[in-house]
This record gives sequence, C-alpha cells and structure tokens, in this order.
Amino acid sequence: MTTKIIEKLLNDYIELLNDEEDFNVIINVGKIPDLKTFKAHSVILRYRSLYFRNELTNINKDENYIKTINLNHVSIQQFDIII
Repeated sequence: MTTKIIEKLLNDYIELLNDEEDFNVIINVGKIPDLKTFKAHSVILRYRSLYFRNELTNINKDENYIKTINLNHVSIQQFDIII
C-alpha cells in the first residue's frame, strides 16, 4: 500500500516537471550555444532545495508572474540529474 502511494507521488512530480502550461519559474541552464530552458514550479523548488528557496526570494517576477533563474555555471547534463 505504502509503495503504491510513493510511486503515485513520484509520478505526480514527473508530470509537474513536464507540465508546459502551469509553471511559474524558468531556469536557463548552460551557456550559448548550449543553453536549455527548464520550466518548474516554485513551491516544489522552495520546499525541496535550500538553494532555490534563497534564489527565488531574491528574484522579482516579470509581467507574467514568472521568475527566471540563470545557471550559467551548471551544465545541462548536471542539471538534468539534479532536477
């Protein structure tokens, strides 16, 4: 029973990660020409990571209420593992 609940929760997180409509954070990773954009949810980032909690506190929203984080010092491959 507990295993099924945890599996469902993990699947829900994966769906949130792939949700292209309902996000409020854009994370740009890497440097041009190797730049990848990730769309995420601030509530998950804040509660799962002290780093993102601090970053999101210091960033203002744009006119669409989206916060943008630029991680030029992280490779796309590294961030794929992290996220």
